[in-house]
Amino acid sequence: MINNLEEALGLLENLPKYEVKPGLERIKFLLDSLDNPNEAFHSIHIAGSNGKGSVLALLSGVLSQEYRVGEFISPPLINFSGRIKVDGEEIGNSQILEGVKVLEGQIEELKRRGDPPSLFEAATALATWYFDKEGVDLGLLEVGLGGRYDATNPVGQTLVSTVTSVDLEHQNILGGSLEEIAGELAGIAKQGRPLIVGPSENVPKDVFNSECRKKNCALVYAGEETELELLDFDWDTSQFKVKRSPITSLRDEIVQIGLPGTYQKRNLTTALTVLGAIGETKFSVNPKEIIEGLKEVKWPGRFQLLGKNPHLLVDGAHNESATAALAKEIESYGSLRPKTHKTVLVFSALKDKNVRGMLSVLDSVVDKIFLTELDHPRATPLKALKNWSDQLDLNYREFPSPAEAVNIAKEEAREKDLICVTGSLYLVREVIVNESRR
Repeated sequence: MINNLEEALGLLENLPKYEVKPGLERIKFLLDSLDNPNEAFHSIHIAGSNGKGSVLALLSGVLSQEYRVGEFISPPLINFSGRIKVDGEEIGNSQILEGVKVLEGQIEELKRRGDPPSLFEAATALATWYFDKEGVDLGLLEVGLGGRYDATNPVGQTLVSTVTSVDLEHQNILGGSLEEIAGELAGIAKQGRPLIVGPSENVPKDVFNSECRKKNCALVYAGEETELELLDFDWDTSQFKVKRSPITSLRDEIVQIGLPGTYQKRNLTTALTVLGAIGETKFSVNPKEIIEGLKEVKWPGRFQLLGKNPHLLVDGAHNESATAALAKEIESYGSLRPKTHKTVLVFSALKDKNVRGMLSVLDSVVDKIFLTELDHPRATPLKALKNWSDQLDLNYREFPSPAEAVNIAKEEAREKDLICVTGSLYLVREVIVNESRR
C-alpha cells in the first residue's frame, strides 16, 4: 500500500522502462478500471520521427488561450512531472501520489498476471486520469514510439491525428524500411477523423492512403495546404509570412514564433494545418489568437541557447535526419556570428541510434568533436563512440562525463564560438541540469 510520493514514484520507476511490449491490452485494462476517463475529453494525437514536441508546443500555445489544455510529453526533459501538464503547469506531487494510489491495484493485478504495464503505459493512464480530474477540454498527446500500438492511441476523443515526419528510426522495433515505419505511424489514424502528414521527404504515400481508406478518414498533406515564407530568425525567435493556409484569414499575415530555427517552418506548417482541420469544430480559434499564441511558445531542449560568450546551444536531435537538419541550422546561424568563429560539438547518443550517420553529418559543420558518455542504461559506451569516429577518421577528444566535456569546451572557447550539445535528449537534460546549478 502506497503511503507517500517516494513510494509512488518507486512503483512507477520499477516498471519496465525500455522493454517494448506490443499490444494495447494493458493500457485498455488500466483505462477500463478508471471507468474510461479517456472518453471525457477530446484530443489531438501527434506521432512522427521528428518534430512531435515542437508541433505540440505550437498547438498548445494557441489553443491554451481559450481552452483548458492538457499535454502528455514523451520523454520529459527533466523529471517525471514534466510528462504531464495542464495549462502549462506540471502535475503536482500530491496529484501524482493520488493518481498512483488509484492505479496501484490495477498495476499490481497486471503484475500478478505476469504482464506488468510499462512505465510509459502507467504514465499514460495517470495522465488520462489527471486530465479528467482537472476538467481538460483538449488533450495534446505525444506518441512514445510508433503509433499503432502506442499506449496513447486509445486516449481521448480524437479530433485529428498528425504524423509530423517519417524517417528511419527504431528500425529494430518499427521495421527496417520507410514503408514499415510509416505503417506503424499511420496506425494513429482514427475512424472518420482527419490524418495530417507533415512535410517530410520520401513519404510513402501509398501506406497512408491505404490506412485512411480502411478508416474512412481524410488524408491531408500539410505542405499542400499551408505554405510559409521564412522572413527572419535569431537565437530566440523565427518569423514567417503565411502565403497559403486553410485558415483563409491568416493568408498574407506575418507570424512570429517563440522558437528559433529555420527548420521550424516544417513544424509550423503542420501546426497551422492541424488548426485549420479543427476549425470546423467547437475548438476553432481566430487568427488573432493564433498570432498572439505563437509568440509565446517555448520548447526547452530543442535548439535552445543556454548562454552566450561563448554560445552554448543544446538540441535534442537524436537520429540522422534530425542531425542533418541541425547541421543546416548551424550553417544558417553562422551568419549571426563573426566569420572567424569556431564550432565545437559535444556528442553522445543512445546505443540503438545510427551513431556513425549522425557523426558523419555533423562533422562537416564543426571544427572540434568532444565525445562523452551518457549516464543512462542505454547509452552508447565511450569506446564505441571512439570506434565509430576512428572509422570515419574524425578529429575528436574524449571525456568521461558531459559536464567535463562542456566545461573544457567553455574554457577553450573564444567569445563568439559555438558549443553545440546534441545526440540525445538525455544528454541535453544532463547539460541543462548542470548549467542550472551554476
